[in-house]
Formats: sequence, C-alpha cells, structure tokens
Amino acid sequence: MRIEYARAGMVLDRDVVDENGNLLLEKGITLTEIYLSRLKRLGINAIAIKFPELIGIDLPPPAISPEVRMELSLCFRALFTMTTECILTSKLQTMYFNQITKASDSVISELEKNMPRILNIRLRELTEDETSHAVNVCLLSLVTGLYLKLPRPALKELALGALLHDLGKSVIPQVDSKPLNSPNMHTLYGRDLLLKHQLSSTIARIAAEHHEFHDGSGYPLGLSKKATHPLSRIVAIANYYDNALTQAQLDGTPLQDIIETMLASSDILFDNNTLRAFLHTTPIYPLGSMVVLNTGQTAYVTENRSRYPLRPLVRVFSKTGYEDIDLAHQPNLTIIDNVEE
Repeated sequence: MRIEYARAGMVLDRDVVDENGNLLLEKGITLTEIYLSRLKRLGINAIAIKFPELIGIDLPPPAISPEVRMELSLCFRALFTMTTECILTSKLQTMYFNQITKASDSVISELEKNMPRILNIRLRELTEDETSHAVNVCLLSLVTGLYLKLPRPALKELALGALLHDLGKSVIPQVDSKPLNSPNMHTLYGRDLLLKHQLSSTIARIAAEHHEFHDGSGYPLGLSKKATHPLSRIVAIANYYDNALTQAQLDGTPLQDIIETMLASSDILFDNNTLRAFLHTTPIYPLGSMVVLNTGQTAYVTENRSRYPLRPLVRVFSKTGYEDIDLAHQPNLTIIDNVEE
C-alpha cells in the first residue's frame, strides 16, 4: 500500500526496512500516527498491510508453479551475475542456457493450461531486481504470444528472448565501476553474446530490438515498423509495462495512467495489434488489489474481463456489509487510483 493511504490502527503484514536493509518496523506492529509520520520522513513510500476484509475473496493462484519460476530465476541470476570474462569463456553458462531452454517448455505448457483464466491469476510479481524483471517480461510476453496463437517453436524463441533480453547488461565493459559505453548499448552486447553461444538469430534480435519503437524513436538503431521482428515488438511492450509498473511503485503513478499512455502510443511507440493483444491478456488490476473509486470509496478487485481491462468487478465494504459492483455496467464509477497490489 502506498503510505499516503495507510491509517493508524492498520497492521503491518511485512517488515519495513530502509534502503540499507535496516529494520524500521517489524511485521505485526499496529501503526500509529507517530510511526506513519516517521516513515514518511525517512522516505518510505509503500508498506504492506494486513487486510481482514479480504476474507471471502479468492486471491489469484500463480500463473506458473513456484518450482518452475525458481528454476528460471536461478538460471538467469547465475548467468547475469557472472563476470564478463567468465560469461564469455566459461562452459558453465552453456549449462545454464540449456537449463533455461528446458524450463521454458514447462513455462509454456503451464501458461497454455491457464490461458482461459489468465486475467484472474497472478502473472506478474513485484519487480525487485533484474531477475524478477526478466521473469515478469518472459511471462507477460508469452501470454501475448499464446493469445496470438503463435506456433510452439516461436513461443520457445519468445520465452528465451524475453527472459534474456537484458543479459547484455552483464557484459558492458566497465571502467572505475562505470559503463564504458552508453548503457543503451546493452542491447547489442546481448545480441552478440547470445549469438556467440549459438542461440537463434531471432532470440538475439529480441535482445537487440527490445528498446526499438514503432515510429523509429527507440534505440540503438532507430528501427521502425516492420523493420523490427514481431517477437521483438511483444517484448518491447512487456518490458515497457513492467518498467512502468516498477516506477509507479516509487512515484505513485496510477495504473490507469500507464495504460492510457500506452493506448495513446498505439502505432506511435507500439504496434497497435500487438498492444491490443497484450492488454487483452494482462491483468491490469490483479484479483485482491485494493483500489480507490471516484466516489472516494476503497474497493477490492474480484474479477477481470478481457474487453474491460480498466473496469473490473469490485467489492466495496461498509460497516454493514459489502456490495459487489460491475464497473463495466456503471459508467459513472471509475477507478482513480491503486492502493495495494
């Protein structure tokens, strides 16, 4: 929950730590006005709160099993944290590339089974580092690919390209702990690294092109429209979206602002057909999310529908009970802010 929505009497659901890892408040503590004031002064923007009102609301299951997510994460982290010399010369990375390739089959199979309910399961985890970002982009890209009914070979290339799209950051030359070249060049370093280890040219293109935009305003080559690979266009959208949500956690940007910005960028930054497919498969407000309506009421998201990504079913609680509201049938009611995902 963003801290401006926290109130005295709420109970912490997770320890609060500062940027150096120092414990500020322990899980289970009941908040007071003094605690909240102090946290704000220390620059804490968000905290996790226990919500007893969620009783009776089914929280979404994960899109893939914890075991498969962990395997992807461990293999990616092992690759990403290797030194430049090691990743370019060691045989270890070949083993990790092979493991990731094998794990991608499991990811595709699990997502395929979950596609009928993809908007009502937990697809994305909070992005905390390069590893969680890579897995998020992989899953977001794959469900778009499944929605577009891409063949299995293309899905496997999409999975690997999305997961490894930022791997070039691990081999950017460093001088005095600073990148020797523009950090934008990680796209080309990633392409060359993947080709060196005999991954397909399509996977390498995804790494090279995931910051290119439809109108040619992206980098590093300023490619536009059909000059970019169709799979690169999917990953470009998924990467932008996950980065935007991560930034929103820091500055409090409402989710609907992100979506409206992306829609306004259709056929400017993003290919229109690819963007529409992405938004049809991405749960903008995950089940159980706490949101604020334009009436000032807080509510919890209880169901998403593909044609109404910004107008889910919500449950509004009061002292006397609760009311379920279908925002798709209530044009005067809108979500104006997201409080807790």
